[in-house]
Amino acid sequence: MSSMPAVRSLTQTEVRAISRPARTFTGDFYYTHRHDGRLWLALGDVAGKGLPAAVVMAMIQEELEQRIASCATAECDPAQTLLRLHQFLAPLLPSNRFATAVVGWLNDDGRLTIANGGHCPPLIVRRDGTIEEIGSTGPILGVLPRATWTSVTTTLNEGDTLVLYSDGVTEALVDGEELGVRGLRELLARGTAPEALLANLQTEDDVTLVVVTR
Repeated sequence: MSSMPAVRSLTQTEVRAISRPARTFTGDFYYTHRHDGRLWLALGDVAGKGLPAAVVMAMIQEELEQRIASCATAECDPAQTLLRLHQFLAPLLPSNRFATAVVGWLNDDGRLTIANGGHCPPLIVRRDGTIEEIGSTGPILGVLPRATWTSVTTTLNEGDTLVLYSDGVTEALVDGEELGVRGLRELLARGTAPEALLANLQTEDDVTLVVVTR
């Protein structure tokens, strides 16, 4: 993943992505895919740091791209995509390794559907400054022999922003204290641009953001 911002302007939608590895290698992954009036989004994190986490991340990244491309064509539910990714990972991961991930899609009409596999809650920053969370809708990936996920659906209206992020953001220190989801919400509610807040974070972890604005 590049540490530089990536910006894509789509129909009624702007996508911005930043990934900053803590070391030479990163365990974070993200992916976006456009298909027939629908933008697919994914962001996740592999437990651990350094090369071991990066190896797992590389496997996930390749499989995720294939699964999302396939699911986009078949119009799968994002929860089904997480299940397929879990089934791929479960026999491959060592007992001390797992992944968390968010997978979803945004229609051009603003309908947003997301499944969250034990990951940091995606945040929706409404145009009026209110913040909404999308909590976990199922377990982490690659551990349980049997697991299921569900998807939640909401609407991203004009002027609203969806923020996906890795735990390197919420576990970072700001003025000597861990930011946390609450702190991130407070910053976003004040109008802080998601990318701008990275400048003040003190972290030794990988940091990844995907920001979608209608």
